[in-house]
Amino acid sequence: LNESGRPSSVPQAKPLSPGEVLGCTAPSGLKDVVPGIGRRRRRRKGKGEGDDDDGGNEGDGADGGGDANEEAEWRTAENAAETVMLFLADGRFHLEAAMISNPTLKAYRYDPYSKTLTHETYETAKMKRLRLDAIHRARSPETKTFGIILGTLGRQGNPAVLGRVRDLLRRHGRRYFVILLSEIFPSKLRTMPTADAWVQIACPRLSVDWGHHFDRPLLNPFELHVAMGEAELKNDAGGGGGGGGG
Repeated sequence: LNESGRPSSVPQAKPLSPGEVLGCTAPSGLKDVVPGIGRRRRRRKGKGEGDDDDGGNEGDGADGGGDANEEAEWRTAENAAETVMLFLADGRFHLEAAMISNPTLKAYRYDPYSKTLTHETYETAKMKRLRLDAIHRARSPETKTFGIILGTLGRQGNPAVLGRVRDLLRRHGRRYFVILLSEIFPSKLRTMPTADAWVQIACPRLSVDWGHHFDRPLLNPFELHVAMGEAELKNDAGGGGGGGGG
């Protein structure tokens, strides 16, 4: 892309490698990052072309340039409308993480197997509306007992996060109990009606993608902090629901 005059870069969300994206971790702020490429392209010298001051420097015409050899400069303000995200994948899960982190950036997905390029969209406003509704329900004084789910699938469950969630609920005088689950389904949580709301310490995207299918609010740890008034959602088009790798 750079060689064809379309400035590009491979973003990085540390500690991940450049270009690597997880379901809950992706580079953000890409709309404001336009690669600055200022290179002078020179033709290869042909036979008989010298290096003297009379004409050895390619691209220096009488008008100071203006042809294909002229230095190209790109600036953020001038190219923001043309900035797009190109994602190489055969599915949408990881792409959605990048779109959630960059809600105003136009996204394209290239599938290397089918060799197709598609314009992809994500309903960020709808997702935020659903998550805010769950947060408000969990914040209600009628929500007295929280069920805390520590995921046991792979390395999703984090005992340190569990400790912070328990401390948070204690400070706010909310009752809770802890269960360990490898997979979280609405039918399984329905068998434990004593919980007025749930906090899952597994994959934040579980709440973001599927939380509205559960009978009771199913929050991730960040959303619980918002519900308890100890964190705030950003007032932009972006989504809340990060906070962990998955």
